[in-house]
Amino acid sequence: MKTQNTAVVVTGSVAQVPPEIASQLGMVILPLTINIAGKDYLDGIDIFPGELYQKMRTQKLEVKTAAPSVGQYYEGFKRIIDQKGCDVLCITLSRQLSSGYNAAVVAAQMISNEHPLSKVIVFDSLLVAAPQGLLAIEAAKQLQAGLSLEEVVQYLTNARHRSGLIAALDSLDYLAQGGRIGKAAYLVGSALQIIPILSINKEGIVAPSRVVRNKENVIPTIISILTKQTSGFKKLDISVTHADAQEKAEALKQSLNECYPSLEIPISEFSPVMGAHTGPGLIGLGYLFE
Repeated sequence: MKTQNTAVVVTGSVAQVPPEIASQLGMVILPLTINIAGKDYLDGIDIFPGELYQKMRTQKLEVKTAAPSVGQYYEGFKRIIDQKGCDVLCITLSRQLSSGYNAAVVAAQMISNEHPLSKVIVFDSLLVAAPQGLLAIEAAKQLQAGLSLEEVVQYLTNARHRSGLIAALDSLDYLAQGGRIGKAAYLVGSALQIIPILSINKEGIVAPSRVVRNKENVIPTIISILTKQTSGFKKLDISVTHADAQEKAEALKQSLNECYPSLEIPISEFSPVMGAHTGPGLIGLGYLFE
């Protein structure tokens, strides 16, 4: 018999949680907004990755993004409490990269004032994209298995430092334009033909891991960083991600399968909101290990 969840996990569309998994685990995915040339689109609802990346390759687009508003979080939280009678665990992307965390905290306080017996916990993943999704999925699985909200939050507090993103970008220009470049800023404008390998550091800031000088070294370098970061793992989840770079993503998956033959490794496309900041051509992976 399926256990009734003690809380519902809410996360953003940038976490790249596959719809079928979100449905199985009773998760709620809030779409972020992407504005292209003055028109708003909801991530994964009105616009999909392929459309945006094709436009970015052929046009110079003015693209802006926005996290869910206080009102969107409030409506989402209230719907869960009114319809399901459950508490809420909202797992946001790093507050260093988005205003989403702060908006969710304000909405949670509004709900607390109206429904003092209901809990809405907002948790900063310190991550973004695939690893944020891996954390959210694991949290939902634990709640479904009957763990308490407090136990799951304690798990997340430890696990977010055993999770990460490793990604190779074709260009840093898009990150620089959006102001989310963090500690990789010094690489911008380099005359050298370099390919930056970026990660999210423990403070939730974009930071360079390595710099490679030819494309053949990208996949071996990503895997080298992964094996170092996950040394001694007992359990490992990996999700490959890309922005209009399916062939490179397949090659990365094949190399990973050779290193980790027992793992099932999915491939997902970077959401349009994420791709707006990285540009097309990105490949990488998210991981979570025990």
